[in-house]
Amino acid sequence: MESHIVYIVTDSNRAYLEVGYCTDILNRLREIHNTSSVLFGGSPKLNNVVYVEAFESQEKALCYHDTLRNFTRMQREKLIRLKNPNWLNLNASTTYRDKIDNKKVVVYA
Repeated sequence: MESHIVYIVTDSNRAYLEVGYCTDILNRLREIHNTSSVLFGGSPKLNNVVYVEAFESQEKALCYHDTLRNFTRMQREKLIRLKNPNWLNLNASTTYRDKIDNKKVVVYA
């Protein structure tokens, strides 16, 4: 079963908030990283994924994507803060997930 993902990506200064849709988030993040540095030299590097929502059907995902694109910046920021209050980069957790699965983790209380 294919998952359909709606995401919000921003630059390091949080100046730009771009809404996107994809089916493979890791591949899409590589494309964003390579495209922003090669084709648009003066543009900001959109490399921080701050919001991710997964859907089972393409229709629901595209409808949600269109809704988010019509949101104002303030509405997008509020949505991000609900799920990710510190605006952490979710890219790091998705990119290195396969490497972490094979390692033992020790947590000290």
